[in-house]
Amino acid sequence: MGACIHMRVMQHHLLALQQGGGRGSGRGRGGGGDGGSSGSSSTHTHATPTSNRAFGAPDLTPDLLLQYERAGWLRTRGVLPADAAAGLATEIEAHVSRHRLKALQQRVRVLCPEVVDPSATITSEAAAMEALSHTELGFLQFFNTHRTAPQGGAIRGTVLGEHLGAMAAVLLGVDAVRVYQDCVFVKQPGFGETNWHSDLRMTPFDTNASVTCWLPMRAVESGERDSGLLFAEGSHRDFALPFWHDARTADLEARGYNVVSAGRLLPGDCTWHHGWTVHSAGPQLPGSLPRTALAVTFIADGARTLDTRTCSLRKGMRHDEDAESYSDWLSAVKPGAPARHPLLPLTYKRG
Repeated sequence: MGACIHMRVMQHHLLALQQGGGRGSGRGRGGGGDGGSSGSSSTHTHATPTSNRAFGAPDLTPDLLLQYERAGWLRTRGVLPADAAAGLATEIEAHVSRHRLKALQQRVRVLCPEVVDPSATITSEAAAMEALSHTELGFLQFFNTHRTAPQGGAIRGTVLGEHLGAMAAVLLGVDAVRVYQDCVFVKQPGFGETNWHSDLRMTPFDTNASVTCWLPMRAVESGERDSGLLFAEGSHRDFALPFWHDARTADLEARGYNVVSAGRLLPGDCTWHHGWTVHSAGPQLPGSLPRTALAVTFIADGARTLDTRTCSLRKGMRHDEDAESYSDWLSAVKPGAPARHPLLPLTYKRG
């Protein structure tokens, strides 16, 4: 019954999205494509990028909404037109080049706890790589590129525009969404796998209403040839998994999940996954091209911060890996209060 009610709510918001006014335009490739599986096989229907009158976004049909509700992830083709995707990749490449040291300092903080205050003690890329030489790097991450990106540029237009925000609101079945963070993930050739994890575990929120849009900056192949995303389908609805187990070490297929690849993605395509969906990415093979992707995470407007003083938080459940992302605003929001702050911009509101 609850799933049916949620579906009707999402259909209501989808209708409002298609009938409302707004900015932006988009063109897309046809749906379909390969959906290679790393575990049990799974067949998906993909968004047909017919024109959405509000934003030119691919239509989120009832079948796609049901797939997202059941599987916890979705692939949509042609969300960004080719020229917009190319401009975004160019701008992100420049940002990564300027901020590489900061990303390395963050990896040192997370992976090398013996290093005291790496933002102050690690002052060069060479020093960072030396500190990291005894551990495996899975990726570098660059938080909130939109905060320092040029006004009117591709990064701000993508992250803060209504185009993605409107789709996020439909998937969450809410009237309005805020951008929690954007994060650029870079996997260099030879980098290791990304561990199985759920995004909400690394956030300061007490909510289920979160969704991440993942956009590759180059074509990403399916299977082991490249480092595309892998999803444990239905894991976002498995309350017993985080309650009784550690998702990082649990046998996901033994729990009955289909573990599937996002399949081949082209620039302008994207995937969406729920904040509790368990997912990972494979290693980036030596000799391959670096893989860069932009992940934009949305929360429902009104989602509350986690009050660690009163919640029954199990030791080790929450992880501060993304602390650099929220440290600038969290202390300004009362614990347990709605997460509303200028650094959490409202990007879509229906009506």
